[in-house]
Amino acid sequence: EQEDTEFLQIIEDAISVSLRARDLTQQLLTFSKGGVPVKKNTDLSYLLKKTITFLVRGSKSRARFEMDENLQWVRIDQGQIDQVITNIVINALQAMPEGGEITVKGQNYIPHGAEKIKLDKDNYVKIEISDQGCGIPEEVLDKIFDPFYTTKQTGSGLGLAISYSIIKKHGGYIVLESILDQGTTFTIYL
Repeated sequence: EQEDTEFLQIIEDAISVSLRARDLTQQLLTFSKGGVPVKKNTDLSYLLKKTITFLVRGSKSRARFEMDENLQWVRIDQGQIDQVITNIVINALQAMPEGGEITVKGQNYIPHGAEKIKLDKDNYVKIEISDQGCGIPEEVLDKIFDPFYTTKQTGSGLGLAISYSIIKKHGGYIVLESILDQGTTFTIYL
Protein backbone atom coordinates (compact mmCIF):
# COMPACT_ATOMS: atom_id res chain seq x y z
CA GLU A 1 0.00 0.00 0.00
CA GLN A 2 2.81 2.45 0.82
CA GLU A 3 4.50 1.55 -2.48
CA ASP A 4 1.22 2.32 -4.29
CA THR A 5 1.01 5.72 -2.57
CA GLU A 6 4.63 6.54 -3.47
CA PHE A 7 4.06 5.39 -7.07
CA LEU A 8 0.92 7.54 -7.36
CA GLN A 9 2.83 10.56 -6.01
CA ILE A 10 5.58 10.04 -8.61
CA ILE A 11 2.98 9.87 -11.39
CA GLU A 12 1.17 13.00 -10.08
CA ASP A 13 4.50 14.88 -9.94
CA ALA A 14 5.35 13.76 -13.49
CA ILE A 15 1.96 14.91 -14.76
CA SER A 16 2.33 18.26 -12.97
CA VAL A 17 5.81 18.86 -14.46
CA SER A 18 4.54 17.85 -17.91
CA LEU A 19 1.62 20.29 -17.70
CA ARG A 20 3.95 23.12 -16.62
CA ALA A 21 6.29 22.32 -19.50
CA ARG A 22 3.34 22.31 -21.91
CA ASP A 23 2.17 25.71 -20.64
CA LEU A 24 5.66 27.21 -20.92
CA THR A 25 6.04 25.80 -24.44
CA GLN A 26 2.67 27.29 -25.43
CA GLN A 27 3.72 30.68 -24.04
CA LEU A 28 7.01 30.53 -25.94
CA LEU A 29 5.20 29.61 -29.16
CA THR A 30 2.71 32.45 -28.72
CA PHE A 31 5.56 34.87 -28.08
CA SER A 32 7.78 33.70 -30.95
CA LYS A 33 5.11 33.17 -33.65
CA GLY A 34 3.38 36.42 -32.91
CA GLY A 35 0.02 34.75 -32.34
CA VAL A 36 -2.07 36.79 -34.78
CA PRO A 37 -5.43 37.37 -33.07
CA VAL A 38 -8.53 35.70 -34.49
CA LYS A 39 -11.04 38.39 -33.54
CA LYS A 40 -14.78 38.27 -33.01
CA ASN A 41 -17.25 40.56 -31.26
CA THR A 42 -17.13 39.77 -27.55
CA ASP A 43 -18.95 40.80 -24.40
CA LEU A 44 -15.83 41.79 -22.45
CA SER A 45 -17.82 42.31 -19.24
CA TYR A 46 -18.94 38.67 -19.32
CA LEU A 47 -15.44 37.42 -20.19
CA LEU A 48 -13.86 39.38 -17.31
CA LYS A 49 -16.42 38.20 -14.75
CA LYS A 50 -16.25 34.57 -15.86
CA THR A 51 -12.44 34.37 -15.96
CA ILE A 52 -11.68 36.30 -12.79
CA THR A 53 -14.42 34.64 -10.72
CA PHE A 54 -12.95 31.27 -11.70
CA LEU A 55 -9.38 32.36 -10.88
CA VAL A 56 -10.16 33.66 -7.37
CA ARG A 57 -12.30 30.64 -6.45
CA GLY A 58 -10.52 28.74 -3.70
CA SER A 59 -8.09 31.58 -2.95
CA LYS A 60 -8.10 33.90 0.05
CA SER A 61 -8.94 36.82 -2.24
CA ARG A 62 -12.18 38.04 -3.74
CA ALA A 63 -13.10 40.02 -6.83
CA ARG A 64 -15.24 43.15 -6.98
CA PHE A 65 -16.61 44.28 -10.33
CA GLU A 66 -17.51 47.85 -11.27
CA MET A 67 -18.62 47.63 -14.88
CA ASP A 68 -20.48 50.15 -17.03
CA GLU A 69 -23.97 48.78 -17.50
CA ASN A 70 -23.74 49.31 -21.25
CA LEU A 71 -20.07 48.34 -21.70
CA GLN A 72 -19.60 48.14 -25.44
CA TRP A 73 -18.57 44.85 -27.01
CA VAL A 74 -15.06 44.65 -28.42
CA ARG A 75 -13.57 42.79 -31.37
CA ILE A 76 -10.95 40.53 -29.77
CA ASP A 77 -9.42 37.08 -29.78
CA GLN A 78 -11.16 35.69 -26.69
CA GLY A 79 -8.46 33.10 -25.93
CA GLN A 80 -5.66 35.64 -26.10
CA ILE A 81 -7.43 38.27 -23.99
CA ASP A 82 -8.39 35.53 -21.51
CA GLN A 83 -4.65 34.74 -21.27
CA VAL A 84 -3.87 38.42 -20.56
CA ILE A 85 -6.51 38.57 -17.80
CA THR A 86 -5.26 35.30 -16.34
CA ASN A 87 -1.63 36.51 -16.27
CA ILE A 88 -2.59 39.75 -14.50
CA VAL A 89 -4.88 38.09 -11.95
CA ILE A 90 -2.40 35.32 -11.11
CA ASN A 91 0.21 38.01 -10.41
CA ALA A 92 -2.32 39.84 -8.24
CA LEU A 93 -3.13 36.68 -6.26
CA GLN A 94 0.59 35.98 -5.75
CA ALA A 95 1.09 39.56 -4.55
CA MET A 96 -1.61 38.99 -1.88
CA PRO A 97 -0.74 35.64 -0.26
CA GLU A 98 -2.85 36.51 2.77
CA GLY A 99 -5.77 37.49 0.57
CA GLY A 100 -7.31 40.76 -0.42
CA GLU A 101 -9.54 42.33 -3.00
CA ILE A 102 -9.07 42.49 -6.74
CA THR A 103 -11.09 45.37 -8.17
CA VAL A 104 -12.08 45.15 -11.82
CA LYS A 105 -13.43 48.27 -13.49
CA GLY A 106 -14.75 48.41 -17.02
CA GLN A 107 -15.91 51.57 -18.74
CA ASN A 108 -16.57 53.01 -22.16
CA TYR A 109 -13.82 55.55 -22.57
CA ILE A 110 -13.32 58.56 -24.82
CA PRO A 111 -9.72 59.88 -24.71
CA HIS A 112 -9.36 63.48 -23.56
CA GLY A 113 -5.62 63.99 -23.90
CA ALA A 114 -4.75 63.77 -20.20
CA GLU A 115 -3.70 60.11 -20.43
CA LYS A 116 -0.10 59.08 -19.82
CA ILE A 117 -0.06 57.45 -23.27
CA LYS A 118 -1.17 58.66 -26.68
CA LEU A 119 -4.51 57.07 -27.54
CA ASP A 120 -5.15 57.31 -31.26
CA LYS A 121 -8.78 56.20 -31.61
CA ASP A 122 -12.05 57.97 -30.81
CA ASN A 123 -13.24 55.53 -28.18
CA TYR A 124 -12.05 52.55 -26.17
CA VAL A 125 -13.12 50.12 -23.55
CA LYS A 126 -10.91 50.82 -20.54
CA ILE A 127 -10.29 47.97 -18.11
CA GLU A 128 -8.56 48.45 -14.77
CA ILE A 129 -7.50 45.45 -12.67
CA SER A 130 -6.22 46.50 -9.23
CA ASP A 131 -4.87 44.51 -6.32
CA GLN A 132 -3.97 45.35 -2.73
CA GLY A 133 -0.69 43.47 -2.87
CA CYS A 134 2.93 44.20 -2.15
CA GLY A 135 3.38 46.44 -5.19
CA ILE A 136 6.30 46.64 -7.57
CA PRO A 137 9.47 48.58 -6.72
CA GLU A 138 9.84 51.71 -8.85
CA GLU A 139 13.27 50.71 -10.11
CA VAL A 140 11.87 47.61 -11.86
CA LEU A 141 8.62 49.06 -13.26
CA ASP A 142 10.25 49.69 -16.66
CA LYS A 143 11.27 46.02 -16.92
CA ILE A 144 7.93 44.41 -16.06
CA PHE A 145 6.92 43.77 -19.69
CA ASP A 146 10.42 42.57 -20.76
CA PRO A 147 10.65 38.91 -21.80
CA PHE A 148 12.22 36.64 -19.18
CA TYR A 149 12.32 39.38 -16.54
CA THR A 150 10.84 38.08 -13.30
CA THR A 151 10.99 38.85 -9.61
CA LYS A 152 9.69 35.37 -8.73
CA GLN A 153 11.81 32.31 -8.03
CA THR A 154 9.50 30.02 -10.02
CA GLY A 155 8.36 32.43 -12.74
CA SER A 156 9.38 32.32 -16.40
CA GLY A 157 9.11 36.06 -16.94
CA LEU A 158 6.90 35.51 -19.98
CA GLY A 159 3.38 36.18 -18.68
CA LEU A 160 3.39 39.97 -18.78
CA ALA A 161 5.63 40.14 -21.87
CA ILE A 162 3.11 37.99 -23.72
CA SER A 163 0.25 40.07 -22.32
CA TYR A 164 1.88 43.24 -23.65
CA SER A 165 2.39 41.63 -27.06
CA ILE A 166 -1.22 40.41 -27.23
CA ILE A 167 -2.69 43.80 -26.34
CA LYS A 168 -0.40 45.52 -28.85
CA LYS A 169 -1.48 43.09 -31.61
CA HIS A 170 -5.08 44.00 -30.78
CA GLY A 171 -4.29 47.68 -31.43
CA GLY A 172 -4.66 48.40 -27.73
CA TYR A 173 -2.49 49.59 -24.87
CA ILE A 174 -1.55 48.22 -21.46
CA VAL A 175 0.04 50.30 -18.71
CA LEU A 176 0.63 49.78 -15.04
CA GLU A 177 0.95 51.83 -11.91
CA SER A 178 2.19 50.45 -8.64
CA ILE A 179 2.87 51.72 -5.15
CA LEU A 180 5.01 49.61 -2.86
CA ASP A 181 2.99 47.96 -0.07
CA GLN A 182 -0.27 49.38 -1.48
CA GLY A 183 -0.88 47.53 -4.71
CA THR A 184 -0.76 47.50 -8.48
CA THR A 185 -3.20 48.54 -11.20
CA PHE A 186 -3.04 47.33 -14.78
CA THR A 187 -5.00 49.48 -17.22
CA ILE A 188 -5.90 48.04 -20.62
CA TYR A 189 -7.36 50.09 -23.48
CA LEU A 190 -9.06 48.09 -26.25
